[in-house]
Amino acid sequence: MGFFKSFSKTTLLPQSNRIYLDFASSTPLDQEMLSSFPKVSTMALQANPSALHKEGLAAKKVLSDARALVAKTLEAHSDEIVFTSNATESDNLALQGTVRALLAQGVEKESIAIVTTDTEHSAVLETVKILGEEISVTVLATEQGIIDPKQIVVDEGIKALVVSVMYVNNEIGVVQPIYEIAKRIRFLLKHNPDAAILLHVDATQAPLHFSLNVQKLGIDMMTLGATKLYCPKGIGMLYVKRGTPIAAIQYGGGQEFGLRPGTEPIQLIHDFAYALSYAQEHVEGYSRDISELQSYAESLIKKDIPSATITAEQIERTPHVTHIALKGFDSELLVLELDARGIAVSAKSACKNEDVNESGVVERIYGEGWGAVRMSYGRNTTKDHVAKAVAALASILEKYRQ
Repeated sequence: MGFFKSFSKTTLLPQSNRIYLDFASSTPLDQEMLSSFPKVSTMALQANPSALHKEGLAAKKVLSDARALVAKTLEAHSDEIVFTSNATESDNLALQGTVRALLAQGVEKESIAIVTTDTEHSAVLETVKILGEEISVTVLATEQGIIDPKQIVVDEGIKALVVSVMYVNNEIGVVQPIYEIAKRIRFLLKHNPDAAILLHVDATQAPLHFSLNVQKLGIDMMTLGATKLYCPKGIGMLYVKRGTPIAAIQYGGGQEFGLRPGTEPIQLIHDFAYALSYAQEHVEGYSRDISELQSYAESLIKKDIPSATITAEQIERTPHVTHIALKGFDSELLVLELDARGIAVSAKSACKNEDVNESGVVERIYGEGWGAVRMSYGRNTTKDHVAKAVAALASILEKYRQ
């Protein structure tokens, strides 16, 4: 696994007998990567970037440089990058902020619509649920997490349509056809010249494996967060294409072009910007090596757990996720049993309601009575880790069958 040779296994996690296979939920800090980034001066870290004194100007330069780096990485403009506290906030800003801006422009509620899918992250589904009390919301049914772009239509009387889809599904790993969806929107714009049609993409799971070139993707807004980038958490961003209608949903300051009040966390933004750039620079090699792990894991699953179903196996997926569906088993039980054996996996999004045991995505694909385990791989995952995890899962299943 060539790309991983540059990483010391001990720089990611403390020495432990545990096996971590939950990188789709959160990545550990990569200290070696972080130490390779330029250092932020003590002067900049102690100051508010909105201040006019020397220290404040030093902080502002760090902020400006980070914004410029993110913009360069995404092939965007610096004034299109808005920093937030996390990806969930970015999703809320994209959807609520756009609707508020459209209403402020005089577009009637009855003329605004949102289209999304039934397998989106809860940050989108819960937000559109609230917005649905005021405007039209359509949740498209997916086939194993994927939509047909032709499902997106502009209903009669709609003057503004926001389409929100996830680039890489965080639970089952399928990849939405973003290019084709963007192409569909251009087609709809051609045939509905008086309508505003915007495409928002939550790309939180994508940076290490797929290009985030917003020009080529053809999108208007894009959500990203730090939780999958091996850098400190607590920071996210929203790309907002110039000319996109959007308004603040929080108040108290004019930071981030008036869209996100609050003093910017300079160190977090700096680390996020460089980690994002680093991820995009290494997409090809990283994805190739992770794909080898995925293939190895899934070959073991087919051999040792023939009753398991690998979700969306024949559909384009991200290489860092294997979703295993199991009929007649409780997801939470399987996760806890594996945890007791020193193996960390998950069964659904970590952001789902803790009171809901099974994943809504699993129920939509398989129906009731199915459980699932999601194994997700990262920079310090080895074939030995994967083999031990599959063997442990096989042992647990056999235990409960008996």
